[in-house]
Amino acid sequence: MTAVRLGGGNLASRFQVGFTLLKLVLILAFIVAGLAGNGGGSVSFAPSASDPARIFSAGFVVSLVFVMYAYSGWNAATYIVGDLADPARSLPRALFVGTGLVSALYVMLTAVFLYTTPVAEVAGQVEVALISGRHVFGDAGGRIVGLLICVGLIPTIGAMMWIGPSVTVAMGEDVPLLRQLARRSATGVPVAAILLQAVVASLLLLTRSFEAVLEFIQFGLLSCAFLTVLGVIKLRITRPDLPRPFRAWGYPITPLIFLTVTLFMLVHLAVSRPLQSLAGAVLMLVGLGLYALTASNARREVTKVP
Repeated sequence: MTAVRLGGGNLASRFQVGFTLLKLVLILAFIVAGLAGNGGGSVSFAPSASDPARIFSAGFVVSLVFVMYAYSGWNAATYIVGDLADPARSLPRALFVGTGLVSALYVMLTAVFLYTTPVAEVAGQVEVALISGRHVFGDAGGRIVGLLICVGLIPTIGAMMWIGPSVTVAMGEDVPLLRQLARRSATGVPVAAILLQAVVASLLLLTRSFEAVLEFIQFGLLSCAFLTVLGVIKLRITRPDLPRPFRAWGYPITPLIFLTVTLFMLVHLAVSRPLQSLAGAVLMLVGLGLYALTASNARREVTKVP
């Protein structure tokens, strides 16, 4: 993925679009195959009286953190707004269409898992899709679904190799200490930012398990989302004069709902996984310290100018 992204231009674009379409086709094929079968699940889709209690339980809240990963790319289009020709038109469309499509596919996939597989078989298991695949396609189903997952990860990684370096480039443009990360090649590719992300991702995956990496970044991701939405409300109050080309539908109700649910998840996450949450908080504090240091240096440089 790093090599493709370094190539830049039409190659990276065609690669991303092609594999994304292939991923969608494979997911839809799995959904159709699962729903077309007789079903072997033991879960009723009808609501029950015990559902409200489960929704407000600690286990359900912590599980929402993993559900958030299915939607974690919904806001990523905002990171590459500088690469969009008409962001005022294309950005809202990308957010709504992308989030709506992912939501529909996620719900249908979850329904297939529950429809085809007994809960006892998937309880406490990470590879739910592989287990469900054996019920849908027989003994070879695990390998088929494993292939589907591998192919599906290709466009996901490709998107992150585009979006992640864009954030790093913005940091390099704002923070003088990281200026090297903002440099681009003659073709406009941020080589240093891409290589940095590849090195960091490789070190994380080689030194710890994938699940451990997810647990490590959960608190930080949720905190950043919480603070970002809180910042929208703060700016509405303190800077009502700022131009706002994009509207927040349902404001202030929708931001307040998001903040309430996210805070609920953060509290339960800190209680159930204190070490991982503390590590994520420390990492954020290190970033804030770096930002404060560079901002202080920038102010000193300005005062030196006659």
